[in-house]
Order: sequence, then structure tokens, then C-alpha cells
Amino acid sequence: MSHGARVLFRPELGAKLSARGNPEARDLVRHAFADVGGNGNRARSWAKLARRWPVDAQPGYLEAYESLAAPVLLLWASDDRYHPLETAEVALRRLPDGQLRVLPGTGFLMAYDDPVGLARELVSFCS
Repeated sequence: MSHGARVLFRPELGAKLSARGNPEARDLVRHAFADVGGNGNRARSWAKLARRWPVDAQPGYLEAYESLAAPVLLLWASDDRYHPLETAEVALRRLPDGQLRVLPGTGFLMAYDDPVGLARELVSFCS
């Protein structure tokens, strides 16, 4: 089973998570699963994480957002097919001191698609 993880999570997956098809994103997936094959403990820990990862909306979190007293930055990718912008807009309405910034032309792996834009938004928010 542990060798199957490397077959399922091939490096090509990284490029698909990047809106710009950044070939360097392949290395991220390759390194993440490099030592899973043949390592039963590592494979079990990944499987445990996958089983416990929530796949549905977590309404309890939305309710808790209203009580946050700190500024919150929602940094969103414009071209992430798994996390649509509407999700961030729903959360933003509940945040008393929230800001939404959308990085155009980015996917799930924003740092691979637009590292300068990501750094610019983080510095702007933190200063």
C-alpha cells in the first residue's frame, strides 16, 4: 500500500495545482511523497490525516469568526477550482476586521504562481 501513494500522487499533480502550470510545483509533490514508499509508518500517518480531513463545510468555524478580535487576511487564489471565491466572501462577511485580497492568475499553490504578489500582500497586511 505504501508504494501505491507514490503512484497516486505523482509529481504531475503539483503542476495541476498551479494555475500557471509551474513545473517547480512538481518538486513539491515529489518531495512530499518521496519517502512514503516502503515506509509503513509514514503511509499510515498520511492515511490517518486523509481520513480525518473534513470534506464538508464546517459551520462551527463560520460562527466562531464573528468573535475574532484580531485583523484577518483572507488571501485567495483567483483560479483555484477547489476553493471558489464565494467561500472567502461568505467568511469575510462574518469577520469583524477581515480583508480579502485575491491574487489574479493563481491557483491552489499561490506561492508557485505568484511569489512576489504573495509576499507583497503579506508585507502590506503585516505593516
